[in-house]
Amino acid sequence: MPGMDAAVNDYDIRVATTADAEALFRFGETLLAETSFFVRGPGERARSVGEMREVIERFDTLPHYLLLNAWQGAEAVAEAVAICGDFSRNQYTATVGIGVLADHSGRGLGRVLMQELDGFACDLGLRRLELTVMAHNTAARTLYKKVGYVEEGTKRDSLFVDGGYVSEIMMAKVFA
Repeated sequence: MPGMDAAVNDYDIRVATTADAEALFRFGETLLAETSFFVRGPGERARSVGEMREVIERFDTLPHYLLLNAWQGAEAVAEAVAICGDFSRNQYTATVGIGVLADHSGRGLGRVLMQELDGFACDLGLRRLELTVMAHNTAARTLYKKVGYVEEGTKRDSLFVDGGYVSEIMMAKVFA
């Protein structure tokens, strides 16, 4: 997409700090209110600024967790999350996810955040990144395929969203 990299340069991408708790709480509320493509619905992310601060502290203290945000000025507009396995058998796998506010989609932020997750994985020597995506979220599925994720299966009717059951597609990227 022409000009996409220039648009991405308008954002500051960095790891969340506890000073970001209020902005990240607002971001989460906005993100979950504007789309139903996430497992969590409005009010199910962090119920207060204090709880958001605790989430950030947890991500900061656990060595194989990442909470990364894209900022435009003082406003958080996108997020990437990685959570590695806690056991010897799954420590080389991380579950990942991203979210971009609707007003900032189509500017390459999702691609850049997925690349940042790849860098995180490589830095830790991870073998695998995995995620689930709602089957009808074709834009996200397309992005994930473009950055190297492969569909591995379907979790049929795994979520109840907007009055109906929705299937999730399991996707993963394996590093050599």
